[in-house]
Amino acid sequence: MGKKQVCILLEEEEYRKLVKLREETGLPISKIIELKLKGYEIVKKQQKS
Repeated sequence: MGKKQVCILLEEEEYRKLVKLREETGLPISKIIELKLKGYEIVKKQQKS
């Protein structure tokens, strides 16, 4: 099963949320979108002190 490239238009607010997630997790926006479409919730794992 391969992957297909697609183009989507996002509202500015949704894009800002994705950029914030990218900065917090280090994941590329395309991977964040892919995971969200699959139903995953993306959260930053807390490190133990």
